[in-house]
Amino acid sequence: MLNRLFRIAAIAGIASIGVVSAAQAQVGEPTGTFGITIKQGATTIVSNPNVAVPADIKISDGDAEDFVQIGTIGPMGAPIILKLVTDNDPNFRIAHWYIDVPVSTANIYAPGPVSLFNPLDPSPIEVEITGLSFLGTTNVTPTLVNNNTYAVAFMRDFGGRFYNLPDSMATGFPGPGTTVQVYGSKFFDVNTSQYTYSASNFAPTATWKWSMLPNPGPFASVNDQFNASVPNLGNGYVFELGLSMAFVGVPEPSTLSLMIPAAIAILRRRRMR
Repeated sequence: MLNRLFRIAAIAGIASIGVVSAAQAQVGEPTGTFGITIKQGATTIVSNPNVAVPADIKISDGDAEDFVQIGTIGPMGAPIILKLVTDNDPNFRIAHWYIDVPVSTANIYAPGPVSLFNPLDPSPIEVEITGLSFLGTTNVTPTLVNNNTYAVAFMRDFGGRFYNLPDSMATGFPGPGTTVQVYGSKFFDVNTSQYTYSASNFAPTATWKWSMLPNPGPFASVNDQFNASVPNLGNGYVFELGLSMAFVGVPEPSTLSLMIPAAIAILRRRRMR
């Protein structure tokens, strides 16, 4: 349910773009391998240049999405896993990234012994994805949306509750549908000390960074669905980092003919105004 709510918020934000990219072809599903790097300040938590796209990246097929292990953490080598889920509207592919530190790969919903980020280190967090390919698309651009409806980032504590990250907003409160997330507008404002991103532009593969994500720290509050601000469980422990990115693509020549009717319709509407 949590992941589904995050996806719904992201889809709603993307839909608000309207027909800005109506002439762009739908980006295909991600495929192949890619690189992922996760840093907290100068500390590299994950550096994996060869991560396979999980086999199942949908929940619409009736079962849970798959995951892949992308690294380990702590003296006992606890797993760091990635779950990737995609959605789409007529113009965009939307990918949701869930980075977790479970107790084991056999029990991915229970928190492991070590936080994803060091609670005592106030350094910002950066996640970089490199070389992600998409089926049926020659060139692709990763993009965020500058509004307050496209959900981009969240973190959860040892008990699975949402951290009240700086400039985050709660939706569905109070009740079991509560989420607390950072929305796209915060990645475009003048405050470059937190929430920034950079991305490749219409390249054969997509590369981008979410940067300057604040670490909650031991004294950060969480939303427990019934109280907007209570102490976190785990003294700043982060069990999950959730992120979202949208993609717009340039079609391969074989798909251009499929776009002609839509392009004509757009031109006709403009001429009739």
